[in-house]
Order: sequence, then C-alpha cells, then structure tokens
Amino acid sequence: MLVFFFAFLAGILAATRWLPEIDAGPVGGLAFFTVCGLIGAAVGLFGLHVYSIVREVEAASGDGPFGSKGDVLADGIISILYESGLIFAAAVIVFLLAPREQEALRGDVPARTP
Repeated sequence: MLVFFFAFLAGILAATRWLPEIDAGPVGGLAFFTVCGLIGAAVGLFGLHVYSIVREVEAASGDGPFGSKGDVLADGIISILYESGLIFAAAVIVFLLAPREQEALRGDVPARTP
C-alpha cells in the first residue's frame, strides 16, 4: 500500500509541476484537479504492478528457457499497459478537452524566464 501511496504522490507532484497551463476558471480548475488525480492514479498503479511483478518473479520457479518467470513478467507488462494505460488515456482526454488560457490561444504569451 505504501508503494501505491508514494507513487500516487509522485504522479500528482509531477503533473502539477510540468502540466501546461489550463484556464483558471471553475471548469479549468476542475479539469486540472481531475488530470492530476488521474495521472497520480496511473503512476500509483504502475508502481503497484511493478512491485507485484517483482514479488511474483521472486516466487516463481524457472522451467525452460524463460519458464514461469517469463510468463509472470509478460502478464505483468500486459496488466500495466492495460490498467495504467486506460487511466492515463482518460487523463489525456480530460486535458485535451479542458479550456486553455486565453493568452496561450492568441499566441501573445510573454517569454518565460527560467
């Protein structure tokens, strides 16, 4: 559970840090909150799946060239792509439908200084 919690926090912090600007109105604020939460959930699930894959590979017996360890790894990767990918895709859809700042749409955004 700690793995999910820390990965969730890392996903939210990364999204709030590097997500492009969304309009500051009520719809934009809700979209920003939703996108950050969904990205955090996707990263949290990713971390949880990686943890479970490592635990299952340690417990698996190795028969054949790859054995059950290869099967566990392949099933885990498919599971990561399916579950985390769907949540991340939902975050991308919400972000693309969210209203943008008006300055960014007109193209007269001042240059940002680092």
